[in-house]
Amino acid sequence: MSFTWYGNQAEAEGCNLGPLAVIFPLLERMKIAEIINQHCPADPQAEFDHGRVLSLLMAARLYSPVALRNVAAWAEQSGADLLWGIPAEKLTDDRLARSLSVFFLQRHSVAAHVALRVSREFGVPLSEVHYDPTHILFHGVYEDSQSRPGVVDGEQVRSDDQLLPAHITKGRAMDDAPDGAKMIHGGLCTYVDQFGPLPLFGHTVDGNQNGHTAVAEQFALMHQHLKPAELTMISDRGTFSVGHLARLWAEGFYAVCSVPWDEVRELFDQEPKRLTWKKASYLSIEQQRRRKRKKKNDLPLEHYELAVTEHTWKDEESKQLIPSRVIFVFSTADQKVVREQRQKQIKKLQEGLTKLQESVAQGNRSTDPQSVSRRVNKLFGKKQAARYFTWEMTPLSSKEESRRVRPKPGCKRPTHRFTFVGRPEFLETELPLGSQIR
Repeated sequence: MSFTWYGNQAEAEGCNLGPLAVIFPLLERMKIAEIINQHCPADPQAEFDHGRVLSLLMAARLYSPVALRNVAAWAEQSGADLLWGIPAEKLTDDRLARSLSVFFLQRHSVAAHVALRVSREFGVPLSEVHYDPTHILFHGVYEDSQSRPGVVDGEQVRSDDQLLPAHITKGRAMDDAPDGAKMIHGGLCTYVDQFGPLPLFGHTVDGNQNGHTAVAEQFALMHQHLKPAELTMISDRGTFSVGHLARLWAEGFYAVCSVPWDEVRELFDQEPKRLTWKKASYLSIEQQRRRKRKKKNDLPLEHYELAVTEHTWKDEESKQLIPSRVIFVFSTADQKVVREQRQKQIKKLQEGLTKLQESVAQGNRSTDPQSVSRRVNKLFGKKQAARYFTWEMTPLSSKEESRRVRPKPGCKRPTHRFTFVGRPEFLETELPLGSQIR
């Protein structure tokens, strides 16, 4: 698609709209500008309303994300200035920033209105949403960023101009976030079908908060602005808590959550003989492809096995009982990965215990029974492989002590023997590698 116009001279100029040929009519059908103007009316003397400015900025983000100062050049090159009727020289970063500041004061209302419009216009159901929080890293100094009151305050739900910006502050260390990194957390509710995820409604959370706070605030904002009649909220294990289940259950809604293993370990230990494992019909696209190949190949054919049991959770705060189904999931692929991880852990623990054994035998510092116990506990930590080992400190007899050679300088004559025994038979124990609850 191209857009051509003529000036006073004979030459004609053309502009290739490219992706804007799809983006522009899509934004018009979503009524983005009208919705923004409804919630963020512009000054009557303003040359351009906020809806027109921000819908153009949205197109820039979809087309090719650029900094605010480069939007004007992008608009001129892409033809967006013609489609939106805003001369490129008018698209200054000050104008864009002013519109963004006004939008921020109505951000939840605008986002919810757009989600409802998309739901009606494109037939996107809001009854089943996936929620996934992630962190956003910041660099530089943000001394003005302050902690804020939460979204939920008793019966009150703060949003829009009642809710300050998320606090840019130090969050917990993660794989891609070093200790002390400044961040906030952003959560998105998405609808997922065969075409992929479609973001519908989002919210930012202070950098020092966790997934429990994030999902609680997200649900409160959804309940206030989207007012769903039916809802199933699907989220990862970082958001799981009995309180989260209780909130949804109290409104007649449902949850599908990945659950931390420690939350259901006791349930599994009580039920192992009563659980009935069945091979799951679900296969990944890669596994489906491997099974359709006519020629035999050496790539493994993996599968899942499921076991379901009824379980009732109790919310300690409200004393509410929440009935559920716990689905234990066993994966042959993950089994191999976990086994390799166990072997690495066992090797590391063996090396650590061997060094400690040598240290005790040499009479080094911190080799008395109490100190050794602390060192072993530190070595084991929360590693599951620690249960494969037993250890003990045995006092030496008088004859054994007399046979000891003179200790090295800085060491003392040992009084105990440190021994440990490995129990490798547990390596073959097959446990489910994850669980889900509904």
